[in-house]
Amino acid sequence: MLKKKDIKIERTKGKGPGGQHKNKRESMIKATHIPTGISVSIDGRDQHANKRKALKELENQVLQHIQQQKAVIKKDHRDKKIKERNIIRTYNYKTQQVKDHRTGKTASIKDIIGKGKIDLLR
Repeated sequence: MLKKKDIKIERTKGKGPGGQHKNKRESMIKATHIPTGISVSIDGRDQHANKRKALKELENQVLQHIQQQKAVIKKDHRDKKIKERNIIRTYNYKTQQVKDHRTGKTASIKDIIGKGKIDLLR
């Protein structure tokens, strides 16, 4: 759940077709998450419904952003550990693949072990 102090909410007049209602009422909501800079705009007739939708969508996007950051940090940490330990190859039996960390190439375990084609990783 996002903190209220981290969210900036703006109300503006909607854009596009809609006649007098769009010209007179401030029903469009723009919600911005200040720490990340992510913003969401929802335009409809009901201001309260738009606010709920905007906050829900903003929360989803911020959580997705945080998950992506964590994945990048995890990958960087893993890559650092691999370089520190001088690992040459990683065998992933779940996906049946071998990765050579020196070249960055990936090949099937069946091709490497079964057919003896180690050259696939070079």
